Amino acid sequence: MKNLPHHFMVFLVGMIGITALGAISPTPARAQCQPSMTVVNANVEELSPTDIDFEHFESASLLFTINITNTCSRRYDLVLRGAMEIYLADGTLSGNAGMFTTQQFSVDPPGKIITNMDLGRSGTVPTKFSFDDNAKQRLQDVSLSTGKFPAGQYVIHLQLLDASSNPVGNPVDVRFDLKNSSRVELRSPRDGEMTDEFPFFEFYQDGDRSVLTVAEKSPDQSREDAISRKPPMLEVDLTAQNSFLYAGGRPLEDGKTYVWKVVNKQHGSGGVDNEVSSTIGLFSVSTSGGGGVNDAILNQLEEILGQRYASVFKQIRAGGFRLTGTYGLNGSTLTQSELLNLLNQLREIADSAELSFE
Repeated sequence: MKNLPHHFMVFLVGMIGITALGAISPTPARAQCQPSMTVVNANVEELSPTDIDFEHFESASLLFTINITNTCSRRYDLVLRGAMEIYLADGTLSGNAGMFTTQQFSVDPPGKIITNMDLGRSGTVPTKFSFDDNAKQRLQDVSLSTGKFPAGQYVIHLQLLDASSNPVGNPVDVRFDLKNSSRVELRSPRDGEMTDEFPFFEFYQDGDRSVLTVAEKSPDQSREDAISRKPPMLEVDLTAQNSFLYAGGRPLEDGKTYVWKVVNKQHGSGGVDNEVSSTIGLFSVSTSGGGGVNDAILNQLEEILGQRYASVFKQIRAGGFRLTGTYGLNGSTLTQSELLNLLNQLREIADSAELSFE
């Protein structure tokens, strides 16, 4: 009988140890099912006051679509909150511009789709909003004078909330990088100027995409009639370029007169391009006293690289060297047109190009 307490004590200690181990063993946590959110932006580079009404926080154009996915087995009552930040290109506005909060709405499985057109005071998802007075005034000043919102980055931070204002799912951002291309200015050739058969076009624009058109003008034609002539001598799409050496079009001829213009294009709401056109410029071609295409190519190379390699071009000019008319790249022969196109590309990367003369 004296051994019983000892055995009982061992058994009790064993039970305590097992119980303790059970208490500290990790218990797998049950993952909480929550809705998630994704957003798709429209490809927009310009917006006008007709696209967004900041007075009533409403929009007549589709700008973004929010897809709320609910794979859970129950309905969720949610609120959508958005905070807008605006960073204008001219630096006059930077940071918080306003915020909005929707009324509570239900999301049943499998989910719900909301667009910016559903938001607003009278939208299918009624929305309360507040807009920073300074930001509102700045946007209105520019949009009323140009018909477009000012250039810059517009960001809306979106977050779903439950009935207790706790975040639900992941936050997402809506982003627009807007341009305000209100003018395109022709710079060279100057109006009425005489050029060789390979003119170098320069112009100013606010945007990144443009179309350069060159057309022949007969003496009895107006500039407007000539530029609309089909087919033109040249029509080329340009991206992130404010200059172009004539290449790829039909040859320009000695003694003839030509017109040219540049049309800037920006993605607007509804998938439609908004266009801003330059005036129509005029120039004439003369080959007298010129060295033709070879001199034009050498002149362009000197203009592109001469500032860094002045001694090389001085050596070429002093030695009376001339181009042979045969061009190559990486062992392949280039046509004259391909070489001129290559010069246009070289102009865009001139700072990183290296030149040698042998």
